[in-house]
Amino acid sequence: MITIKDIAKEAGVSYATVSRALNQRSDVNEKTRRRILELAEKMGYQPNMIARSLVNRKTNIIALIVPDVSNPYFADISRAVSEAAQVDGYTTMVCNTGWDPKKEQEMLHLMEEQRVAGVIIKPTAFYKPGTFESIRIPLVVLWHPTDDKCSYIEINHRKGAALATEHLISRGFRRIAYLGGQGTSPANQIRQMSWQECLEKHNLPVFPEYITQGGFDFRSGYERIEALARKGSMPDAVFCGNDYIALGVLEYAREHHLDCPEKFGIVGYDDIYFASLPMIRLTTVRQPRDLLGRKAVELLNAGIAAQEEGSEGKKQQKMENILIDPVLMQRDS
Repeated sequence: MITIKDIAKEAGVSYATVSRALNQRSDVNEKTRRRILELAEKMGYQPNMIARSLVNRKTNIIALIVPDVSNPYFADISRAVSEAAQVDGYTTMVCNTGWDPKKEQEMLHLMEEQRVAGVIIKPTAFYKPGTFESIRIPLVVLWHPTDDKCSYIEINHRKGAALATEHLISRGFRRIAYLGGQGTSPANQIRQMSWQECLEKHNLPVFPEYITQGGFDFRSGYERIEALARKGSMPDAVFCGNDYIALGVLEYAREHHLDCPEKFGIVGYDDIYFASLPMIRLTTVRQPRDLLGRKAVELLNAGIAAQEEGSEGKKQQKMENILIDPVLMQRDS
């Protein structure tokens, strides 16, 4: 591996001069700078990012911490964050917590130790006020952290759940179940609350058996609607915590020849790619993941810039809060 010392020896200048030239410092003669840069390219020099991070006390890496990288929703956010970060010269490290709050906190502190430039995190659960205040690197939370002094950006899940529930009510459905995801998920809890508020506003029953929690996956949706049917508690419509759950319900409906959407309604959440396929045509609530990812990187960049302007090791003081509205996608379910 070619080092700065190799370039210095070839150019006949000091190690410090090469370092200043490669880092675009102004205190280097322009002719010398050009000669050093040409030599570096000719010799195939590649910066040692580990060594540079030790000097600068940070890397050009940002970390994205999410609960489940296999979920298309988080995969889309990851892609949007990676693409936006790359434009700004950052590499994205994606960390999977598996919906484990303890693992999430461990990863957050590990990223701090690894001197990443900043962190974007989607929390797995509600946290006590002050949870993130001890983190000394720029941080953007993909949720509304109560009373914590950090930037956040999130989808308006209360509005999204209301859009889904009101749509089902407008179609004449009255026994509407909520098949949620992980019970600890803040977004899941907000959607359930909004679903219940809509039913109560229209004087519709909120049956306890119609509130279920489970995995955000296909099997979970299929098994939970099947369990309700076996108990004789079949609803006439379901609002699902995400599209994977809804696809499981849709599969059950087709296997059992339920008249969907005339007599059995299904609404998902997320609007993943599969939802719009011709053989599925799932009605769902779209979360604009690309916008969420891009805006998260913008907020993180603002935090990184604020920290660089302040004293070393001081957490950014510039904080911004963004709430994005979801959209109901009416299709055939």
